[in-house]
Amino acid sequence: MEIRRMEVEDVKPFIELMSRSYPGMKLVTDDDIEKMADRFIDLQQNDTSTALYGAYQSGQLVGGMRFHDFEMMFYDQKVPVGGIGMVAVDLLHKKERVAKSLLEYFHKHYLERETYMTALHPFRPDFYKKMGYGYGTKKNRYRVQPHHLPKGKSKAHIEYIPLEQIDAIVGFYNKVATKTHGMMIRSHSDFERPMKQPGNYTIGFVKDGEIKGYVGFSFQSEHGDSFLQNDILIHEMVYEDTEVLSEFLTFFHSQHDQVRSIYFDTQDEYFHHLLLNPSNGSNHLIPHVFHESNTQGVGLMYRILDTVKFLDSVSEMNFGGESLNLKMKVKDSFQPNNEKSVFMKVENGHISIKQELNTDVEIELDVSEFSTLLMGVVPFDTLVMYGNATISSKDYIAHVTRLFYTRQKPVCLNRF
Repeated sequence: MEIRRMEVEDVKPFIELMSRSYPGMKLVTDDDIEKMADRFIDLQQNDTSTALYGAYQSGQLVGGMRFHDFEMMFYDQKVPVGGIGMVAVDLLHKKERVAKSLLEYFHKHYLERETYMTALHPFRPDFYKKMGYGYGTKKNRYRVQPHHLPKGKSKAHIEYIPLEQIDAIVGFYNKVATKTHGMMIRSHSDFERPMKQPGNYTIGFVKDGEIKGYVGFSFQSEHGDSFLQNDILIHEMVYEDTEVLSEFLTFFHSQHDQVRSIYFDTQDEYFHHLLLNPSNGSNHLIPHVFHESNTQGVGLMYRILDTVKFLDSVSEMNFGGESLNLKMKVKDSFQPNNEKSVFMKVENGHISIKQELNTDVEIELDVSEFSTLLMGVVPFDTLVMYGNATISSKDYIAHVTRLFYTRQKPVCLNRF
């Protein structure tokens, strides 16, 4: 099997292949496929941060994927991250290890570019868990009646943001991103397509000529309902402070005369504390008396490709202020070069990697769990409790937990 960057003439056949692999995308007509192919041909030729790669057997395209060169905030530091999406295998070549070969090439591609972390949205979480990917922060979907949102004193600073002001949106987003663990730095093109999408609206909080928050949303209605009854689906809401959030919520509260429900998709695990009534209106009770408030989903997954090199790249970071000598055995069946014992000398939260070390304690875990732990998604003591990590001395569980603990779980708004 040969894997290489796609030539332009292979893009449309790949979109056709993908339409069969993911019929839920509803790429049904020739026009649907043609429009998507044109868009990706343009990206393949002109976007330096993303590219399509194909898998070929005897010269025939049998699968493909899309790479993304991201910059992600790892706490206070920018790190390069390789993203992968649109992994698709032709129906005639399923169960021929094509997807495995694509992922192996993906990892090799980014290791050669000194990028030691990758991320993806899984079509099947268990498939990628076996390849060393750990779970990211869950996303919550809340269905809220508008009058259950707190009504503030004003919505005077809320206005529509036209496409001509896209640079201001990008600038504000990146300002927030640089302060938020897990967020990816974005460019103009990341906002252009959703803002141009028919039926999408963008509003912003504008004060003294400066954007200090934005919301992208659309209306939706169930088939057969009255045109006077609609729901609002919020695609993305980013804000700077309490004043901005209050005006956004006041704006959506004021839509209650013609909007039944507002859907918030958020990675904020405390969002229900904001609502006057956190119940989603289903009247469904979880025994004994717990009112159903939201649905949750597992999505973005992370992977460390090279444990030593990644830890070296973030050596300036303070890990919990801890001081200890730690031996960590990382199991990695999919990336054998990464299966190793790592000796870490930690002094006041700063990690340095040693060849050998007299250690205080030893831990062992799979790279998928280590990736999740390092991103701050799950604490170490929980992994031990679940049997997903082991430790040589229980006296050090609290120390290792503090070493990797963070109050802020990673937030990622990118769709790829």
